[in-house]
Amino acid sequence: MTNRQFLWGLANGVMVLAIAGAFWLGLGIGMFASQIGGLACAALTAFQVAGCGVLLWGAIRLRRRAGFHRSELRLGDGRARLETRHVVAVIRWTTGLQALATAGAVWWCVRAHADRFIWPSIGMIVSLHLIPLARVFHVRAYYVTAVAGTAVSLVAVAFLPRAYALLGLATGMAAVMWISAAYLLTNAAGVAERALRDEWAV
Repeated sequence: MTNRQFLWGLANGVMVLAIAGAFWLGLGIGMFASQIGGLACAALTAFQVAGCGVLLWGAIRLRRRAGFHRSELRLGDGRARLETRHVVAVIRWTTGLQALATAGAVWWCVRAHADRFIWPSIGMIVSLHLIPLARVFHVRAYYVTAVAGTAVSLVAVAFLPRAYALLGLATGMAAVMWISAAYLLTNAAGVAERALRDEWAV
């Protein structure tokens, strides 16, 4: 794994976190639009778009600074190719298992007439799927994101009044995703330096 390739991949991760944060914030706005009023809804939507836009802009700049292109993934030497193949395999398995777990959780919640657990379950699954990615990418910050997202999901169910549980979940998850993305952008060089000191699996 080279520094250029790592920073390129890290930028892609920031993009995912930026979009995920915007999704959760949009969920909260959409669910409570009738209660917060048109003006507040418009202001929050503007904040949602601006926040996501700033993070995506930062991620694009990081990708450009890295100077790495997807086509180069096929040009590495033997070990580099094996490392890349291992990373791609973990991403595919993790994404597939996340999709299956999400479908299973939604099915169970609907069957058990426990609709209020649907979004917290999704939040927990989305958070926990970062653990194998933290390991394969050697990005310790993803562990923190996973723990924080899981905690937000549990708190929303266990401690918040039912009427505000979804709002707490949506805003909490948005904050976790965007804070993580901002941290990775501002500390990209240090994150890369620590990660590249590790031995990468093949």
